[in-house]
Amino acid sequence: MNLEEYISSGIIENYILGLTSSKESQSVETMAAMYPEIRDVITSYQKTMDEYGNLHAVQPPASLKPHILNAIRRERQSAVTSAKKIKPKENTLFRALHTWKRIAAAAILLLIASVVLNSIYISKYQKSEDRYTDLVRSHQLLVTRNQTIETRLEEVEKNMQVLLNPAMRHVVMKGVDKYPGMVATVYWDPQSRSAYLATTNLPVPPAGKAYQLWAIVDGKPVDMGMYNPAKEKGPIAMKNVISGQVQAFAITLEKQGGSPTPTMDQMYVIGKI
Repeated sequence: MNLEEYISSGIIENYILGLTSSKESQSVETMAAMYPEIRDVITSYQKTMDEYGNLHAVQPPASLKPHILNAIRRERQSAVTSAKKIKPKENTLFRALHTWKRIAAAAILLLIASVVLNSIYISKYQKSEDRYTDLVRSHQLLVTRNQTIETRLEEVEKNMQVLLNPAMRHVVMKGVDKYPGMVATVYWDPQSRSAYLATTNLPVPPAGKAYQLWAIVDGKPVDMGMYNPAKEKGPIAMKNVISGQVQAFAITLEKQGGSPTPTMDQMYVIGKI
């Protein structure tokens, strides 16, 4: 299973939610330690889960509860004081009035609580809208990041297929006397006649110029295509080598678009097979 399949398998989401077994959790942590891409995905998922939880968390202010309890306590104390001042024959009427008074007081308290809570929820709703917008933006960034990772993984997989192909021959081209220290690598498959230009340390060419790869076939230079290190990263697929005995590969600096024959005084590297 490659990294893309591992990321899309759902095991990372289960790990974040705590649904994996100890063995699976250990596997995810091992993969995260080995591959920065998986570690980035875990961090992104954890951040998204935290933001989602904070988005839906609503808690009334702590000061609301003591205010309501104090109001009820004052109302009870006032009722007891009033009851002591009423004559016994008025107790029945007082109890009825007191009951309605308590109901009215409770209704007022509920109204106050409702107004306070409504204001809180409105404020929370406005904040939630802002956080939802931020969450959507974060999700979009995560999708873009995942697409970038997938593209990189595809490139890595393609490069690995080229480099690990047992039929490939590794040809190192070293700098000529005029350009010591320059180096480039060609991977050439004699069976399919395909060639890939891999690592180079060639300098960025001047404006209007580009590097051209040549194959020396039966003593004659054959064009293999253009290369610009500022725009391309290896391995880069070049033209297929024509039939014949390939004796060497070389790179020259030519005008943009290439040249039918190599400019010999502009040869940077050459490597014999």
